Amino acid sequence: MTTTAPDLAEVLAREDRERGEREHALRMVRAVQSQLMSAEVAKLRMIVEWAKVNRLDADHLEGEPDPDAVMSDEQVEELEAALGDQGFCDRWLSVAGTGAPVVSEFAVMELASTLNMSTDAGLALVGRVLELKYRLPRLYRRVEELQLPVWKAFELADLTQPLPAEAADHVDRQVEAVAGKIGKRQMERLVAETQARFDPDAAVQAEKEKRERRFFDIGESRRTDSDAGTLESLAGTVPVAGCLDAADAADLEAAIRHTARALGKAGCEDSLDVRRAAAVGELARNQLALDFETGEITEPSDHHGRAIELVVHLSDEAFTAAGFMVGRLENNQSPVSADVVRGWCRTAGRITVRPVIDLNGAVHVEQYEVPDRIKQQLRWTDPRCVYPHCNRPADRCDCDHLKPYDEGGATCTCNLAPLCRRHHRFKTHGAVTYRRIGPGAYEWEFQTGMTVVRDHLGTHPPVWPKPPPPDEFDIEPPDDPVFD
Repeated sequence: MTTTAPDLAEVLAREDRERGEREHALRMVRAVQSQLMSAEVAKLRMIVEWAKVNRLDADHLEGEPDPDAVMSDEQVEELEAALGDQGFCDRWLSVAGTGAPVVSEFAVMELASTLNMSTDAGLALVGRVLELKYRLPRLYRRVEELQLPVWKAFELADLTQPLPAEAADHVDRQVEAVAGKIGKRQMERLVAETQARFDPDAAVQAEKEKRERRFFDIGESRRTDSDAGTLESLAGTVPVAGCLDAADAADLEAAIRHTARALGKAGCEDSLDVRRAAAVGELARNQLALDFETGEITEPSDHHGRAIELVVHLSDEAFTAAGFMVGRLENNQSPVSADVVRGWCRTAGRITVRPVIDLNGAVHVEQYEVPDRIKQQLRWTDPRCVYPHCNRPADRCDCDHLKPYDEGGATCTCNLAPLCRRHHRFKTHGAVTYRRIGPGAYEWEFQTGMTVVRDHLGTHPPVWPKPPPPDEFDIEPPDDPVFD
């Protein structure tokens, strides 16, 4: 058998051709990247122009407009409860640092829906843009010149919003020449140093606020991404997130490490990560606890059953059909397998059976106030606020009459929907309406004519109205029309 050596010229030609293809691919990627950066800059400019035309008129509010910092949902509820009826109105929002324009909260909601994002994401986006434009002008110019990616500038804008105007200007001067070349840690150190230099009292207060931001969430967290609703949740697991005092965290880590090691010695063959997760449950059930009323140490209880309340939605097929069946766990709004539910029942200390509510039936009362049984049914048919992209749980929402009660709207499950307080205000006094178009499906219409549908699949992209036919325009037809 004989082989023929490849021709050298052919090999070189093939290598040149492959090199040219790689270079062309890289040039195309670079060109697309440049186009994306240009589009992002154009979007920033449009948001700046949008902010200029969406300031609130003073007569739209009772009293003089008072710019407020963006507050958490809990703080907003407390404020609105104190204001009473006055709380159901548009508000000024100062979404960036001192010196940046204030904007209408209702206008931000409409903008967020237009951009197919949640209201919180819209508030964050507008705040970052205004922070760059009005308090970090040098950095904004670098972004406009395509010398700095928008996401990199946003990282610094998030850090400078709490700073006074002169401190933000100092940071802007410092990072102008090195923007895009330093990491987030360096920017954080620069901002912390600047705050201590220009506003030492605020720096001390910031340290106190950081300690006040400690939290520990079990289940779906409002501070971190959650896997609730994914395939992993079929196993009956929930995410846990927190921010603890360093000493408390060290003690918790030592206890978890010790218990996980003990589980392994006792014969548990699970991985270390699984044993650590199980150790948290063991600590919760068996740890020594300090009785804060008597100051005495109490021994662990002999009863190790679980006293938890789980609400599970299962179809009748789960009881009659064979095979793998899936239901929905009401506690964290996630799917769960029927086998996992059976396992929970076997280890439960007590099982309470409650009457089944027919979710397909309409419950009606002759009063404005919504009774608990109707609220419960609403929470199970619409587990979240029905405004586009809002994920606030229904048990923390208002029960809104789709057709107002004083206009003949009934207090009935067929005329009620859960709306969080923020979007309830928007619907009540803003330029937006909505209607139910099917079970769990709602169509929202804004003053601009834009419509957004929210259903069991989530929020659909916004749809703009079709332009009116040509005969509605005051335009003369051409002399020689061309037909397709």
